[in-house]
Amino acid sequence: MSATVTNPIDAIAADAATASTGVRRDAFYLQSSGQPLLAWLHTPADQACVDHGVIVCSPIGYEQLHAHRSLRHLADELATQQIPTLRFDWHGTGDSAGIDEDGSRYATWQANLRDAVEWMRQELGCRQVSIVGLRLGATLAVVSTEELEIANLVLWAPVTNGRAYVREMTAIEWTAEFRPPATETPTGDIQAGGFVLNKMAAAELSQLNLQKSHAWCRRALIVGRDDGPADYRLRDRLTSLGFSVDQIQAAGYSEMLAEPHRSRVPERAIHDIVRWVQAQVAADSPVEFRPDWSCCGTTDAAFLHHAESSMDSDPAQIQERAVRISHDPDLFGIITEPATANVDNLPTVIVLNSGSAYHIGPGRLHVHLTRQLAACGLRCLRMDLCGLGDSVTADRSQENMTYPATAFRDVELAIEMLQRDYGVQRCVLMGLCSGAYAAFQSAASITNPAIVESILINPLTFFWKDGMTLDAAPVGELIAQHYYLGSALQPKKWLKLLSGQSKIGLFGAVKLLANRIGVQRTAQSTERQINQVVPVRVASHPVLDDLPGDLASIERAGRTLAMFFATTDPGYSILMHKAKDQTNRLRQAGKLRLTFIKDADHTFSRRSARTALLDAITTHLHERFSSVRPISP
Repeated sequence: MSATVTNPIDAIAADAATASTGVRRDAFYLQSSGQPLLAWLHTPADQACVDHGVIVCSPIGYEQLHAHRSLRHLADELATQQIPTLRFDWHGTGDSAGIDEDGSRYATWQANLRDAVEWMRQELGCRQVSIVGLRLGATLAVVSTEELEIANLVLWAPVTNGRAYVREMTAIEWTAEFRPPATETPTGDIQAGGFVLNKMAAAELSQLNLQKSHAWCRRALIVGRDDGPADYRLRDRLTSLGFSVDQIQAAGYSEMLAEPHRSRVPERAIHDIVRWVQAQVAADSPVEFRPDWSCCGTTDAAFLHHAESSMDSDPAQIQERAVRISHDPDLFGIITEPATANVDNLPTVIVLNSGSAYHIGPGRLHVHLTRQLAACGLRCLRMDLCGLGDSVTADRSQENMTYPATAFRDVELAIEMLQRDYGVQRCVLMGLCSGAYAAFQSAASITNPAIVESILINPLTFFWKDGMTLDAAPVGELIAQHYYLGSALQPKKWLKLLSGQSKIGLFGAVKLLANRIGVQRTAQSTERQINQVVPVRVASHPVLDDLPGDLASIERAGRTLAMFFATTDPGYSILMHKAKDQTNRLRQAGKLRLTFIKDADHTFSRRSARTALLDAITTHLHERFSSVRPISP
């Protein structure tokens, strides 16, 4: 389905970009086989481009989520060399249309790359196109040269054997800390790192073998991983096909693909890639030109969405829009809403970052959630706080912070944008983990009356201050208590605790159980002292660790709370430990709702757990705001 054009691309362009990078980034929807793909065009801000473009092909699954920041930096660096660079989300990944269960994934992804190359040539005006691919993105790039004329390839840790890749994803699934419940029906799909590789896609990818490829382009750079010995088999194969091939080992691969809050941008590897690409582009005698920005398409896309819900199989027509929430600071988000229904009488749901993962959320949870809520009649905004995802900060030291103090400023700016541009009168804040913390403290400190409720999913803390970590007391101690006391209730784990084989050892296990009551008494005593002080609240981290006081502030503002906990997660234990009396009173008054999801881990990485969470949130919002369409039985 073609995109619905309602506003020009300049509506979200970073007008002059940041002075520190000199890069302009434009988000738009690129049509591929009738389906919209979210894409970003990176160009130099104040100078012409060369007519040789680069397409960045991301991996899929958890590797795409983890590598997002590094690939954005790579695109920026290429743009600073006057090389127009396109990055996009494959169909069924990121912010693009599609779901994990869609068939013909391999053929669809091949079509996506063909359409991206065609767009660079026909719409942007690039005479030549090169591709930089990471992992499976590199593999698809090689295959594309069997039918497309590509000038140069950069293959970063390419998947050379699809069967081995599928085995690797299967191993990740089976070695995960959280195992699927016995009641979960086997489907043959692989659920690795919170993402689903369906059975058909796994079979298609298993057939890939670059050693049997008949690809061709003039030049290639193979960027090997630094966590193992160099493998020159692909170089030899490509050389035999007529490629001119260079190969290097680049540091930082493992750090790049670490969990988002621990990931690091591999600066040296990016430098080496950009320098190599720049040399190849220069050798082709490029011509300078200034892009026609209207070619970027639209910031709106409409498509059919199949809800994640286990009870609603009818596809719904929804639309998404890329929005610039603010230019200074640079804040980006995606609005999702029903294509036809009137949403003005309902609150808008704002979904905040979980940890340092960008706005799609862990396992693409935020995409599934906002699209299901849109199918039920709600407008949603999934956004990046400043320094996360595509909300770029000029200060690199402030990038990728899990609990930024500026989060509350960003929430206020998002609400103001929705009020100004969409006439929104009511907002519901929602977040998982650190996003739950931001949603909670925003409700306690932001004075804008538009906030009517905060929905918290597996919060790990209700208090934060700069320099704090989750390993520090009291949060780390409470989390440890939850897990170890939970283990103590399972007979099979008694011996591990009492034999000293656990991380806390024999003395720690005994101390934990013996001091449980003492810890509670200390916390209650401290709580009474804190409650004698009434701090001045501002939209930032709280001054004092005063959960009862924060709950009181939310109640005084006339706001409600809903909390969703995985039964294996410590959030509920922390809540009851620090504010049991207040929690029970608010529940009895109907101002706080608690919901528990069985057989789920912290990020709801299994499809069955995610579906249960989405159904529970949708049901809650229907009961809270009756105009929300209920899930069909």
